[in-house]
Amino acid sequence: MKSRLTRAALLGLACAMLLAGCAGKAPTTSYYSLHVPQASAPAPAGDAVSLSVGPVTLPDVLKQTRIATGGENGRYRLSEYHRWAGEVDRDMARAVAERLSMILGTENVSLFPWDQQARPRFRVLVDVVAMGGSLGREATLSARWTLLDAERQGEPLVRRTDTAQPLPDADHATWVAAQQRNVERLADDIAAAIAAARD
Repeated sequence: MKSRLTRAALLGLACAMLLAGCAGKAPTTSYYSLHVPQASAPAPAGDAVSLSVGPVTLPDVLKQTRIATGGENGRYRLSEYHRWAGEVDRDMARAVAERLSMILGTENVSLFPWDQQARPRFRVLVDVVAMGGSLGREATLSARWTLLDAERQGEPLVRRTDTAQPLPDADHATWVAAQQRNVERLADDIAAAIAAARD
């Protein structure tokens, strides 16, 4: 009887130590942003363009803080320990705005909703169709965007950017870095359209 109690006590102690060890190794949560501070923009020209960015709309599955990868056949994988640091739509709008500021050499850039006193010449609206891709394979971004020119009062310019980046590693940090480059490519396409409209 005594040996049986001793074995039970030792077994209980071993289980407690095992649980304590597992609890001590709980994974930490990492937070990411699509907005990467850009290099200083060139000095604004005398006729520096004014523009606003937003709203940026996203599919519902991409709005939450947990990072969603995949998207093939409408199936996403949500990560518990890899999350966005803020609202993804605002984050993307800021990333696009900063890139446009740098390329076009202007500081006259605002985010939606902007100050009612502002009268930007160009308004950029972005509708993200999909943002996904599999870890270790590629990061993809598809977005339909609209450019409105207040001076010309013509039909809005509607275009679509589809871009993808190969992934050398199967981790979330690599996937997010690739999505940052995808957002830069989106902004580059928009900047080219603004430059053409100004000519």
